[in-house]
Parts: sequence; structure tokens; C-alpha cells
Amino acid sequence: MIDKSTKTLTRAAILLAVALVFQFVKMGQLVTGSGINAVLIVAAQLCGLPWAAAIGAITPLMSVVLGVNPPALIPVVPFIVAGNILYVAVYSILKTKGKIMGVGLAALLKFGLLYSAVNYFVAVKPPIKVALSFPQLFTALIGGAVALIIIKVLDRTQKTEE
Repeated sequence: MIDKSTKTLTRAAILLAVALVFQFVKMGQLVTGSGINAVLIVAAQLCGLPWAAAIGAITPLMSVVLGVNPPALIPVVPFIVAGNILYVAVYSILKTKGKIMGVGLAALLKFGLLYSAVNYFVAVKPPIKVALSFPQLFTALIGGAVALIIIKVLDRTQKTEE
């Protein structure tokens, strides 16, 4: 029998790998962003906040280090990291009150942070400003919705195995 910490570490590693694949495949912001946001919420649910926050911090850093995102994005990376951590933290705090509410508020706050960053704190070119504005709200909501479906399926699967 595998102990709980090994199971959690394995799940987190698999989810990080899935998030990195979303970045490398380059399917556009809607698919890539939604996919990564789905991974973050699934990680928060299955692995807990520390692991989800780690994935949320690693993915934007890796996207720049590995050349997936342009160097012009570097000044905003700390805000993307913070936005991802805020996203999983808010969901983790609110999920017991309602997963849908948790995703909704988490998406709204992540969007607000990134929108504020590119409009008030960091000087970036218009395409980056646009990419880190309203599309962030949509990808966070879509990713969260997909994650909730995945979580529901996983919960059903676990209940049938017991």
C-alpha cells in the first residue's frame, strides 16, 4: 500500500507534467490558460494548497526559462505566480462552502490582480496588456469549470472503488 504523502507527491508531479505539456503544445491562450487553470484547481483539490501553489509558481517560471513565453513577459512573471497562488488559495479556502463559488471568486481575484499589474504597476506592450486582462478571467473560469467536472468524475470513480 502506498502511503498518503507518496500518493500526493505522485499526483502533484503528474499534474505539473500535464500543465507543462499544455504550455509546450501551444494551442492558444484560451486552451493553454484554461488547461493550466484546470490543473491548478485539480491540484488544490487532490494534493492540497502547498502543492497547488508550487505548481502555480513553477509553470510561469518554466514558460520563460524554456522559451515558451517571450522575454517581454519576464516583468510580469512575479504577478502571474502571485495570481496562480491567489487562485488556488481562494479556491482552497472556499471549496467547503461551495466549489463553484470558490472557482468564481478565485477567478475574479486572479483576474483583478493581473489586470491591475499590467495596467497600473508594470509597463508592458499592448499585446501583453491585452493577454493579461480579460482573457485571464475567461481562462480561469473555464479552467475552473473543467476542473470541477474532473473532480466530480474522480469522486464518483473513487466511490465506486470503495
